[in-house]
Amino acid sequence: MPSFVRPAVLAGCLLVSVSMPVAPAAAQGDAILILDASGSMWGQVDGQSKISAARRAVDSILAKWRPGDRLGLMTYGHRTKGDCKDIELLVPVSKFDPARIREAVNGLNPKGKTPMAEALRAAAQALRATENKATVVLVSDGIETCHPDPCAVAAELKNAGVGFTAHVIGFDVADPAAKTQLQCIARATGGVYLDAGNADGLEKALGRAVEAAQGGKVKSEAPAKPVADAYQGKNIRGVVRLGPSLDPVTDSNNDVVWSFFTPRGGEKGEHVTTFHGAPFADVIAPGSYVLEVQYGLVTRQHAVTVEKGKPLALDIVLDAGYVTSEGTVQGSGEKMQEPTWEVINAKGEVVTTEYKPVPRFVLPSGSYTLRLTRGNAASEKAFVLAAGDSINVPMTLDAGRLLVSAVYAPGGPQAEKGFAVEVRKPSVEEGKDGEWVATIYDPLSKFDLPAGSYDVIASVGVARKTVRVEVKTGAPTRLEINLDAGVLGMKLGPGKSVEILGTERDINNERVSFGTYFDENLNLALGAGAYVAVISGEGGESHEKEFTVTAGKRIDVDARKQ
Repeated sequence: MPSFVRPAVLAGCLLVSVSMPVAPAAAQGDAILILDASGSMWGQVDGQSKISAARRAVDSILAKWRPGDRLGLMTYGHRTKGDCKDIELLVPVSKFDPARIREAVNGLNPKGKTPMAEALRAAAQALRATENKATVVLVSDGIETCHPDPCAVAAELKNAGVGFTAHVIGFDVADPAAKTQLQCIARATGGVYLDAGNADGLEKALGRAVEAAQGGKVKSEAPAKPVADAYQGKNIRGVVRLGPSLDPVTDSNNDVVWSFFTPRGGEKGEHVTTFHGAPFADVIAPGSYVLEVQYGLVTRQHAVTVEKGKPLALDIVLDAGYVTSEGTVQGSGEKMQEPTWEVINAKGEVVTTEYKPVPRFVLPSGSYTLRLTRGNAASEKAFVLAAGDSINVPMTLDAGRLLVSAVYAPGGPQAEKGFAVEVRKPSVEEGKDGEWVATIYDPLSKFDLPAGSYDVIASVGVARKTVRVEVKTGAPTRLEINLDAGVLGMKLGPGKSVEILGTERDINNERVSFGTYFDENLNLALGAGAYVAVISGEGGESHEKEFTVTAGKRIDVDARKQ
């Protein structure tokens, strides 16, 4: 039977260790910023990865930092997966250098575990060189599994005579036990606890935490005393892990789904109940079940038995990983807008599609290809995902945006009704159109295309103009095409047709035909020039009318009269 491990809660954390003097707030202090680079930081909040939100929050801290305070940077979980010793002081405590710290933070690629308690110890040890008061600002979104009780470590540091205080921020924390333990760290060290539900909230909470670290009065959002066990009275609890011995998943969006079915010949039978989220705790009737756990594209089934009076703790290993991508347009650094992301499995099948600027996929371990498209521009990259991986697959798209409109004549009017833009590759054979790329029918037609040369064919009615254009990567190209055309308005009357011909005859005594029309009230765009209308009736009689189309103008012809 699966065993349940009560989370020692603190994965996905950003810590700021600040050593402040006991003297006035304006005096110089030593500081260490500890930034979580564990795999959980590729989780998403507000349509962006948590590591991106943390980078923005760090910028806000650097903007508020007193230039006289020395600052270092520590991180963990950034080099190896599943290593509780992966802690590194990237920037030693030194003169405040925001550019150096920002560069180091931007270079982090989250992948490992969350050795929170040992990071606290390392920060305290690094600051023991001075007699200054040590303050920590801690931001956490989940669970610590490298140490059984980080709250006890915080209290130990507080009692070690180093003036240790921890101000704690819960960042998008879904697990009530996690929040309780974060509050415990703040309470044990005399610090304040603050909640941050999203990226903006994190930036604001960090600002308040820095204010508290610098001696300001900030009210804690934690209860004065520990709250009761959030899981009390529940007879079933569950966590999921991407791989063995990894941190449990924290799911604030209820994306982890636990469905219980009656067993039927070793398979699932009738649906009984469903719970959402991870961790979860609830009540279920005693009995035997088939449990189906779903998370992203991962589905796992287990036979479970709930016994009366014996709470069941589930610990499910998914053999899966996270994949994200922060795509850019080549040459511009522009983030993806209106993208399409497709994950393709080893069989060449598209298994999922996403349209967010920064997607996150939960996939079973295996080999895949990530395809990014925007308009007619596309890029692909293969990757291998192992159990417990949290990887970013950076994608660069060779794309430029082409915007096409047309006017009947210089200065207008603009072509709108019936307007079409066709994009083709340049013809390789004289007299023939090149390979078709795309067609759009908007007055301002927008194409996303790989860099290169294209033939743009703008048309309305039978007016048509072709222009060669060069599309550049990462840059918009604006093209307004002069159709050199006007509009023919013709009243035919019932039972009549009209064929529009050119006035000149070729060597075979034939005139170019621009089509035959049967509309009683014809409106047709034509290139500027002279034409002949051949009007035919139901009885076979016909007559001709000559007319001239002027660019940008309308000409009305009454074909009911000879």
